[in-house]
Amino acid sequence: LTHHRAHCPYVDISIPKEIKQLIESMKNSPASAIWDHIMRENPSTELTRKQVYAEWAHVNESVWKLDSNQIKSATKLLERVEGEKIEIIPIEKQSGIDTVTFSFINILRDFGDQIEEVAMDSTWKTNVLGHELYAIVSEANGQAIPTGFMFLGCDASADTGEKELTLRHLIQHVDIYCKHIMFTGSYKDTVKISGFRAEIPRAKHQLCYIHAISYIEKCLAEDGPPAAYDPRVAHRVFRFIDPTWAPGVSSGWLEDHVSEEDAEMERPAPEDGQQSSEQVCVHTIVDLSSLIGSKQGDELPPTNMPPTSFYTEDG
Repeated sequence: LTHHRAHCPYVDISIPKEIKQLIESMKNSPASAIWDHIMRENPSTELTRKQVYAEWAHVNESVWKLDSNQIKSATKLLERVEGEKIEIIPIEKQSGIDTVTFSFINILRDFGDQIEEVAMDSTWKTNVLGHELYAIVSEANGQAIPTGFMFLGCDASADTGEKELTLRHLIQHVDIYCKHIMFTGSYKDTVKISGFRAEIPRAKHQLCYIHAISYIEKCLAEDGPPAAYDPRVAHRVFRFIDPTWAPGVSSGWLEDHVSEEDAEMERPAPEDGQQSSEQVCVHTIVDLSSLIGSKQGDELPPTNMPPTSFYTEDG
């Protein structure tokens, strides 16, 4: 067995020495500025933007990597500028939870009295340790302002309650500077909702519109019966909801939201042995209005049950 065709020579794609020297001399500049400089000097270069960025990050690693442990390294980095630009927020240690929490001093001092609306969002698996980055962003003068940040990592021993307590420390710190918060916002994460409700009870909490619409669409797409609906409970939360309304049982021969006066068809006569909708449902609806706030109403069946399931001859 012989091999007569020579292989193509290998091409050296490593960064040339002169480019490394250029990156070293411009290490305080953004990586994009270094790349633009290289392209102006040598537009036909075979280097890539990723190569330049990787070398620039390696050169600057000693500036931001102060410890092999990521939590300790981040804490030491923040301590360098604490009191000048940022404030490290003290957090009560919870079992199984590591945090790095800070805020910008000038922003809270200059805009704290003007802030009336804040929102919290988070990333997922921000680094190799699986930490989440929680951020509170506020609104002032029509602009979004970064207010506070928390890197939070949990291990298997941490539970939801401890995570909520940790986040509440961040909310407490923001509330100290922002005394006029009227609205808080988040998506449907119960930890964030509970944290805001506990620390800023005076504010109205609002869900993210996009997440709310997505949640409604998801529920409407489910192929199954809805959960039991109790109009009394809904009325206690929102007083404008009619406590006597029950889905699908008030007028069985009419479509929802159509009254008998507006109907284009006449009421059908009941068949032999069949009870009318008044016999089955009206007495139950009348009872609901008198049981608002009464414990007796808790004994009534959920309104998504068929009327015949709880009809008795006694009425």
